[in-house]
Amino acid sequence: MILEVSCGSIEEAILATHYGADRVEICHALSTGGVTPSPGFFKTLRQKISIPIFVMIAQPEANFIANDHDFTAMLADAAWFAENGADGLVFGCITNENQIDIPRNQALISAANGLPCTFHRAFDMILDPISTAKSLAHLGFTRILTSGCSTTVDHGLEVIETLIQSRNIQILPGGGVRAGIALALQSVGATELHFSIRGKSQRTGYLGYPLPSLEPDRITKIREALS
Repeated sequence: MILEVSCGSIEEAILATHYGADRVEICHALSTGGVTPSPGFFKTLRQKISIPIFVMIAQPEANFIANDHDFTAMLADAAWFAENGADGLVFGCITNENQIDIPRNQALISAANGLPCTFHRAFDMILDPISTAKSLAHLGFTRILTSGCSTTVDHGLEVIETLIQSRNIQILPGGGVRAGIALALQSVGATELHFSIRGKSQRTGYLGYPLPSLEPDRITKIREALS
């Protein structure tokens, strides 16, 4: 089982690596769903860990629909990370009608210049997941990050199983993945899992925004549940 950990800081990614993550996905503003990280974040981390680093390409926060200016920035970011050592890119453009934005996704895949591309949880906004998964495979995506079109993977387990059995594209379950659900995901055919190591915290920072606590042993617990 490949364990991919979503990380919003260098500290998180280093801890995830130390505790046995197989791959990290990096972004800024993780608490909002993630936006594109800075080149400095990526370049510093690239020097410190050897496992694959997938990079989120997304603007703006908490929204899967970018305006033209933000999308221009996303294209430039995708090309930069592809040229500077990223192992994969993570993005997903949809329309106001919750359909796949084919031209924008095609443009980003082209900018990725052959890197594997993951369609992120914008997929969970789509009304017809099975046919959409096939379309994403045809576009050139390598995998889909999904909670099974639900809030968390435990509620979306049936859809996840159907997607995996359709064999159209690699399915990466993510959203509430913990040790208690990991074995069930494995039993329906999942070979990769996606989760963060952030926990609830009483600490606050600027203007009262919560500061995350880190629980890297979550990786160990999931690995043990699968053994």
